[in-house]
Amino acid sequence: MNLVEMTSSVFNQRRSARPVLVRHRPSFQLSLLDSPIALPRRRQPDPPARPPSKLASMELELGGLAIEFKAKNLVGLLVWLSLAEVAIAVLQELMRPRQFRTWHGRVAGIIPYDFRKPTPRRVLNALWAPDNPRLFTDTVFGIGWGLNLAQLPRVLRGAIPPASSTTYSGPKVTAKS
Repeated sequence: MNLVEMTSSVFNQRRSARPVLVRHRPSFQLSLLDSPIALPRRRQPDPPARPPSKLASMELELGGLAIEFKAKNLVGLLVWLSLAEVAIAVLQELMRPRQFRTWHGRVAGIIPYDFRKPTPRRVLNALWAPDNPRLFTDTVFGIGWGLNLAQLPRVLRGAIPPASSTTYSGPKVTAKS
């Protein structure tokens, strides 16, 4: 068999066979006459197996249904906490009687939520409210806070908000003599 026939037969065998992942490791072969002698390769040590890292894990069982939440890093933990806040807000609304459900309020009295359809007025009040001294306003839709862009230059300059003339000062109590 000549070199051309050997090459074509090897080529045909490789095309018909399944693709094989080939690792390119240096191999040393000695050839004495026609029989090659291969030197044994030194085995590469396997990298040490790391246990899977978990930042937080929680399992819930409700009515025979088990749900497990896992967070492997900080982003996963933040996503997990955000979904938990949404679930708490929805449950908070579903626990109320139907006629008292407003679909907006605060989770634990701190984090605002609003699941109503956004209106142009609410979008404007959340994003541009020059009369509101707060930088972070209640969100238009969802959970969390929106950014009051009208107050952003004041905050970046470090200016103190102007005293409003409509500030409620309370009733004046005078003693009768």
